[in-house]
This record gives sequence, C-alpha cells and structure tokens, in this order.
Amino acid sequence: MNLVTKSTLVFFFVLFAGSSSFAQDLLKYVNPNIGTAHSRWFFYTPAAVPYGMAKLAPSTNGSYGNEQGWEAVGYDTRHTSIEGFVNFHEWQVGGISFMPTAGKLKTVPGLLDKEGSGYRSSFDRKNEIAQPGYYSVLLDEFKIKAELTATKRVGFHRYTFPKGSDSRIILSIGNIQGESGPVTDASVKMIDDTHFEGFVITYPKYVKKYDEGGRVAMYFFGQISKKPATVGAFNQSKTTANSNSSSGVGAGLYLDYQTQENEQIEIKVGLSYTSVGNAQLNLMSEAAKLNFDSAKKLAQEEWQQQLRKMSVTSRNESDKVKFYTGLYHALLGRGIASDINGNFPRHDGTIGQLPKDANGKFSYNFMNTDAIWGGFWNITQLWALSYPSHYNDFVHTQLEIYKERGWFGDGIANSNFVSGVGTNFVGLAIAGAYQAGIRDYDLNLAYKAVLGNELDYKN
Repeated sequence: MNLVTKSTLVFFFVLFAGSSSFAQDLLKYVNPNIGTAHSRWFFYTPAAVPYGMAKLAPSTNGSYGNEQGWEAVGYDTRHTSIEGFVNFHEWQVGGISFMPTAGKLKTVPGLLDKEGSGYRSSFDRKNEIAQPGYYSVLLDEFKIKAELTATKRVGFHRYTFPKGSDSRIILSIGNIQGESGPVTDASVKMIDDTHFEGFVITYPKYVKKYDEGGRVAMYFFGQISKKPATVGAFNQSKTTANSNSSSGVGAGLYLDYQTQENEQIEIKVGLSYTSVGNAQLNLMSEAAKLNFDSAKKLAQEEWQQQLRKMSVTSRNESDKVKFYTGLYHALLGRGIASDINGNFPRHDGTIGQLPKDANGKFSYNFMNTDAIWGGFWNITQLWALSYPSHYNDFVHTQLEIYKERGWFGDGIANSNFVSGVGTNFVGLAIAGAYQAGIRDYDLNLAYKAVLGNELDYKN
C-alpha cells in the first residue's frame, strides 16, 4: 500500500470517528438551571438561539426591577411562582412580558410573598423543562402549560389551556422588566382580530450613569392563532373593558377566551430595536411559515451545530455538563441588535444601516453587549478559536459605535454606553482579533479608533 492510500485511509478514519463523536446529542449535557440562584437578568434565557435578539424566559421577580442596575433579578431557582414570560433579555435591556391566566381579572403580577396579590402562578419544578432552545412549565394556579422557543428575532409562545370560560392572556408592555430601568413610554394595540403591535421605551440605570439622556426602545409585532372573545386595556391608572389599545406607563392588554380542554393558543412575536415595521418584517422573514414545533426543531438543531464546534471527552459525565453548560452561556450572551434588513439602533435615535458585501449579503451583525472587561482573557479566546464570525460582529459593532460617538463602548445597549465598571478594554479585544487573523474590516479605521480610545481620553 503506498503512502497516499495509507494517508487517505487515516484521513477517512479520523473523519468518521470525528463525525461519530460530533453526532451525539450535546443538548443533554446543557443544564440551563445551573447557577440560577441569585443570577443576573440576562443569564437565564433557555428559549433562545445562539446570539439571538429574541431571548425568552420565565420571570419570577423581573417586575421588581433592580435599584442599582446590576442586582440579581429575573429568574431565581429559589422562587416558587412565575409572573410572566419575557421576550427581551440583555445587559440593561428588558421588556415585553406575556402571561396566560384564568379566573378573576388581575392586571398586576403581584408579590412573591403575597399569594393572590396578582396574576402570578405557583409552579413545581418537577413540571418544568429547560433546554437550549426550549422551555416549558405547568402553571399550577391555572392548570395552563406554557412553552417557549425562538428564532433569531422572533419569540414563540404556546399555551395549553384547560376547559374554561374565563381563560386569558395578559400582554404586559409598559412595565419594568429586570434591568430595563423605568419605563418612559409604551404602547400596545390590536390592529385586527389576531395581530397586535407596539413598543416600550426605558431608561436603564447604567445608561443614566454612563450615557445620560439615552434611551432603550423595544418594538414588537405579534400574531395570535385564535381571535379573542373580548379585549380589554389597562395602564398604571385604570382598566378599560372592550378597548383594544393602551399607552403610557403600565400599558397592557388582556385577551379573553373560552377554551376547550387542552386547547392550544400560539403567539409569534417579531422583535426589533428600531421600529414596529421592522419587527413585522423580522416576523414575516424568519417565521411566516413556522409553527411552534418547527421553530423549536430549528432552534435545537442550531444549538447542536454550534455546540459541536467544541468537542471534549471525559469518563466523568458531570465534567461534560460543566463544559457544555458553560459553552452554552458563552454562546447565549451578546445578542444581535440589527434587523433582517440590516437596520440597527443608533444613539441619536436614528436608524443605522449595515452595508452589504459583494454577494449582496450582510457580512456582519450589529450587537448589544455586556462590558468586555476581563472578557479579553476568555471570551475573545473562545471566539477566535471556534466562533470567529461573532468576534467579527463585535469588532464591526464597536467600529460603528466609534463612527457615531468617537469612542468605543465597553458595554453597549442600543448604541448607548453601559460600561460594567467604568472601564474600556475594547482596544485590547480588537487588537486580539487582528492578531488572530480576524481582519474583515477597515484596518486603518480600526487602528485610528484603537489608538484614540487608548490615548485621547484626557479632558
């Protein structure tokens, strides 16, 4: 046998062995519930895809907000009741909560330690499933099963109701969610029997601290699988029956239904940081032909694909759980903020536009990001090794920020500066990208921006 033939056999053996290894189900090694006691707002979002804008999760105390902007809030494994299912989760970004209920109308979530004070429901973790790309739970108070999944920019909700004449879905829009900070304006309205749209604008604590005057806007366009029997509205000051719109702080709608035993109602909600029109475009582009089950299947296939870029072996299964759960969180964070058409939010309130490449496609995404301080020792190494496209997104995002603001942003929420601890190590992260061979950007601009960011801070 000549050398070429031997080499070819060795190559195919390695390829086959690798394929066999990589074909295993890696989702079983991810436990999203690890670390959820006293965790951050954006930490627990099982119903999402890697780097997604739509990050859906149950909230146990997100409506409490957090006074200093960083305290643990959102989902806590020590809590025993759920107050809603929120669609936006990011560093200093939170909003748009839905909740299936029944019985007497209540328009506030209520308190953790005061049963019956709102529409929150107790639950048993024996009836909870959290996987990459999927979440489900049985709400004991109402005997309703809630399920969540997502595409990049579209959230999917599926609620399975018992038989009842007083079933209901609450759309809570104008209220604090996690790290959102105070709501300054909000709106929601039914535009026909099965579609709704609106927005919420918030003023996060770290925007106030590092970029005073900035705002975070979130837009949505939703489609419901069943026409409600009646629609009512509420806000901070009043509740109005037979009204299909609400605005201001506390704005929301309640959709009343008569349901049969095990009847399912699905909601698809397109999300955007730029406009209602783009939220609708994101919905139609990503999810027009998808139902809940097909969206879940695609989401979990994407997680398998991304997790398989890193392969580990160990006789100790718990080691694999630690590794792949950690990798899952690394891939979950820093979600895209640009729409399917390349629009992205600018600090001055206008809409930016990403350029297309020679093939007529967008070669990078604009992103929201937690502060990179310390991240140049770990997350950038991971990106460089196995996820260079996301590293490329990070560099391009910072260059877009530099072009508008004259500086990099250690943390970014819709082009607002939201530094974690008042540091700015972005120059190091971009230098690392260059050294790793990630150079698909204007090198002269990048050099000028890095140099200025490091040396021109005086005065």
